[in-house]
Amino acid sequence: MKIRKSWKSISLAVVIIMMAAMLVACGDSTATPVPATTAAATTAAATTAAGATTAAAATTAAAATTAAATTASAATTAAGATTAAAPAPTATPYPTVAQPAGSLKITFWFGLTGVNGAITQQVVNKYNSSQTKYYVEAIQQPDYDATLNKFNTSQAGGNLPSVVQIYDIGTQRMIDSKRVLPVQDFIDRDKLDLISDIEPAVRNYYTVGGKLYSMPFNTSAPVMYFNKAAFKEAGLDTEKRIWTYDEVIDAAKKLTKKDSSGKTTQFGAGFTMYSWIFEQQLALQNALFADPTNGRETRATKLVFNSDAGANYPNLLKKLVDDGSAKYFGRDSGIAANGSARDASFVTGESAITFNSIASLRGYISSAQTQGKGVDVGVAYLPRPTGSTGGVAIGGASLWITDQGSKEQQEAAWDFVKFTSQPEIQAFFSANTGYYPIRKAAYNVQDMKDTLAKYPQFQVAVDQLRASPSGFPTAGAIFGTFISTRQNIEAAVDQLITKGGTAKQLLDDAAKKSNEQLDEYNATVKK
Repeated sequence: MKIRKSWKSISLAVVIIMMAAMLVACGDSTATPVPATTAAATTAAATTAAGATTAAAATTAAAATTAAATTASAATTAAGATTAAAPAPTATPYPTVAQPAGSLKITFWFGLTGVNGAITQQVVNKYNSSQTKYYVEAIQQPDYDATLNKFNTSQAGGNLPSVVQIYDIGTQRMIDSKRVLPVQDFIDRDKLDLISDIEPAVRNYYTVGGKLYSMPFNTSAPVMYFNKAAFKEAGLDTEKRIWTYDEVIDAAKKLTKKDSSGKTTQFGAGFTMYSWIFEQQLALQNALFADPTNGRETRATKLVFNSDAGANYPNLLKKLVDDGSAKYFGRDSGIAANGSARDASFVTGESAITFNSIASLRGYISSAQTQGKGVDVGVAYLPRPTGSTGGVAIGGASLWITDQGSKEQQEAAWDFVKFTSQPEIQAFFSANTGYYPIRKAAYNVQDMKDTLAKYPQFQVAVDQLRASPSGFPTAGAIFGTFISTRQNIEAAVDQLITKGGTAKQLLDDAAKKSNEQLDEYNATVKK
């Protein structure tokens, strides 16, 4: 999808549609957008991969664009519909490496699409080109929810992949399936010095009961985006990294502009109600989402997000809207149009602040440049209440090894998963997508050095992640009904913003409903 200068003149509605086509589901969660770069950028990325020729790279660009364009409709499916029939997987629409004669083939399901799907296939190509003993067939699913749904519905028939990419909040369900082999067992068996080099915040999320269950693959965390040009005009500090709620409220008022008729021409902030950001706000306040210990030591049995700490972020959003200094775009999870409208508002300069994943950085920068409205994308830490001493938790997805097939197939799965964790591969993936590398050593690879030089905003997000203290709050919660709980939280806060009420009471109601769902799920899990 080549975006021309004439794009500037089309209506905001068309901008939103195009943004929806450009943004695909991020590993952060079900509906966090990940930016698609231009076709030219996709081609450049693809040509760096093993086995890709110039013509193949062009094919990748076209296929990636097509995949990205279908994402908006796929994302409109309810995020929590884990029991719904999953769309059938499709053959990976990107150039592949031919299988060597005599090699052992295994399958790999993944849910990234668009540019990120193309780069995932390039990682597979690199692996397949690096040796001839094993061959990985990558089978792309429509999105993360579809991947988890397909895994769940395929267990009875026994037709599972050898490796599957599952997003963060599917962790407990994967463990409960009893069809996975913890990567920690392979690491310990092979006496690999790997665990200590995985970013602590990333390692903590996928470690349950002291064991690393899956290998992190694509990882992100949320940040506050702001228009540096608007901040400068309003006399605000563009180098300030940590903002409190009160400071954001004051800044939003200063940033809000109205024309002579009283119509708002620039909002201080624009946002969706996104439960992933809500969860981060609990971690920033060192508050748990679930008891006991966010499900990290034993199974979570009670959701406790309806604490006083939980009410703080919804009250911030409500205050910004009531002040007239923020534009609210509605619920986020599973609703591509709302997230796309928020993004279009930011890159066109209609809103000066928004909250989103760092994986959206490149899409924001390229779209802002295309729009030509003078938006200069800045990044700061996610805002927090005064005195908060916690940190952020990661989002994204990891690779799980299943017990499908023979022992040799399981060894092949481990060999591939181990390959994806190499610093060079993680640097390549990060440099071409926008996710964090999972390995600290990846920052010494030239690809990653070049990326940080080109996108210095990314370093702010890295520093925020590394500044987060280790503990149960920042490890993030795991439990089996996370998707439906996110829907309940978003519905509660949406009601607060659009219809009124009190944050605490609405969250109490959401917690009651969510705990009933959790109790029902826990009762069905085989011990």
